[in-house]
Amino acid sequence: MSPYPKNRVDPKSSENLREIILSKIVSDEMHGKREFSIMTRLSKKFIDILDAMVRLNIFKSRSEAVAALVMKTILAEIDLYDELENQAKKLDKLEEKVKELALKTLHE
Repeated sequence: MSPYPKNRVDPKSSENLREIILSKIVSDEMHGKREFSIMTRLSKKFIDILDAMVRLNIFKSRSEAVAALVMKTILAEIDLYDELENQAKKLDKLEEKVKELALKTLHE
């Protein structure tokens, strides 16, 4: 009888699959502390896929799988996302200037 619960696969039997998938998903930029949490809703199909990756010991949890996949997606187009971040910062500065002008006008 297997020492692993019914919903988990023996780690040795899935080690090659784990390494193949992780090599395609996880990069050096992804290692580090995950400091923030977010909540999201996904369809059953995506949950089933995440659960399969956990059962196969590719990831330790759904959270780890989602984090790796999101980071991989962003890193694949990092220049685009860096530009989006820069534009959002410019917008924040512009909004702050507009607020300051509005307050200045009201106080005159």
